[in-house]
Amino acid sequence: MNDIETLKEHVSTDVYARVFANRHLCALLADGAYLVSFRFCDITDPMQKDERVVAWCAGENLLFYTDCRRCRDLIEATDENAAPLLQLSVFFQTLTGNDVYTLEKIENSITELEDRILMDAHMNADRSNEIISLRRELLKMKRYYEQLSLILSELADNEGEFIPPELQKRFAVVDRRADYLLNFVLHLREYTTQVREAYQAQIDIEQNQIMKFFTVITTVFLPLTLIVGWYGMNFKMPEYEWEWGYATVIALSVFIVVASIVIFKKKKWF
Repeated sequence: MNDIETLKEHVSTDVYARVFANRHLCALLADGAYLVSFRFCDITDPMQKDERVVAWCAGENLLFYTDCRRCRDLIEATDENAAPLLQLSVFFQTLTGNDVYTLEKIENSITELEDRILMDAHMNADRSNEIISLRRELLKMKRYYEQLSLILSELADNEGEFIPPELQKRFAVVDRRADYLLNFVLHLREYTTQVREAYQAQIDIEQNQIMKFFTVITTVFLPLTLIVGWYGMNFKMPEYEWEWGYATVIALSVFIVVASIVIFKKKKWF
């Protein structure tokens, strides 16, 4: 086990630069060594900083370079007496072995969020932030599994016949698992998008209800505003001299309000 900075002792300056210039790398070097590099993402806490993991395999030698504590533990748990490529395949198997259960928990949390939105669709900044946070985490997971899928596909294809057939099958199995996990994450991203759209639709409905309420109130009091404006003009009206003029205006106003409410009730606008 080596720190990532010691990698430059075994590879050329050009290869060392390529490792850190790309998110992932899987290459057969000129000296016959096989180099695998990727950025590890802890999917139990995706917003943590990614850690670079590099595996250098030459003949009977397999060296890992990483500062990631979890990856170090997984590497130390492998059988150091096994063939280098077998150790590498076991490492990838162990690395992705329990990821499906973590993704299922995330799926359940999205389902619970969807249920909360359907039961209570009021605008909530925390809920909106939760959706945004989920999408960011799933984006990091997508990039992580894309790396693994590409690396394992190259190892399973074995174009340079560097890997024995029996180990090639092991890499093919892990490759299918990485593809499954990648598709799972893509499904979760799509699910999160649907939840966000459902939340936005609920917010739009709530806002439309508010606007409808204020429109009804404005419509009810608009005739009264007209009457007030009418009698607010500074000249004498004929009904001023009528004994029942004031009472008639009051009765007319009440009738307009009641009639408007009845009409809106029948049309289910109120």
